Amino acid sequence: MGNRRTLIAAAAVILAAVAGIGVYSYVSSADTRAQRDTSLVEAFVAGQDISKGTSGDGAVAGGMIETAKVLRGSVPADAVTDTSTLKGKVASATISAKQFITQSSFVAPSQGGGGSLAASISSKDLVAVTVSVDAAHGVANSIAPGDHVDVAIVGSAGAQYLLQDIPVLAVGTQVSSASSTAVTQPATGTGTGLVTFEVTPAQALQVVSANQSGTLYLTLHALAADTPGASGAAVSASGQ
Repeated sequence: MGNRRTLIAAAAVILAAVAGIGVYSYVSSADTRAQRDTSLVEAFVAGQDISKGTSGDGAVAGGMIETAKVLRGSVPADAVTDTSTLKGKVASATISAKQFITQSSFVAPSQGGGGSLAASISSKDLVAVTVSVDAAHGVANSIAPGDHVDVAIVGSAGAQYLLQDIPVLAVGTQVSSASSTAVTQPATGTGTGLVTFEVTPAQALQVVSANQSGTLYLTLHALAADTPGASGAAVSASGQ
């Protein structure tokens, strides 16, 4: 009977020891994991808001992507570890400042990306060009996306139209949700002096040159204006 009690006691001691070792190993492992997850590592994050459609090359070269010290446990599994992998890709959506750069942040152009402004250009033969005008030159800042305007310039020969009836794609960062060839609802001006047009590449150069001279004026068309169609022919104030 005494030997049996001794064996039972010994077995209990052994089991307690094994259990203690198990608990120690678990606690030690958990502590190691916790220490690892709370250690600081470097990861790529957005240094500022990155617009949808921004090229990966441009984001890197422009300093839009930077490294930050973050908790190891907070880094996504698909976080980008080499910015060279972003070459030839575009932002699939707007990336907020301090957001991690992951494999899904930038995709091939064929997979998506591109901004709403690029999507609003009606033809591959046309481009978007932006000018800055104050209230006096830009119809009291009442131009809105979807409107149609004329571009007038003032020179030694007087005032003349450079382009007529060209569509406004955006004012500031506000892009028209309507087709560039039809406006069905009255638009409200945004109050900003940055106006983006849809024109041909050659007309874009004309607009840029006129804007640089500081003598560019915009005139606004009525909503019931005729079918849009940008014209490269200049018309003088005298109608000649």
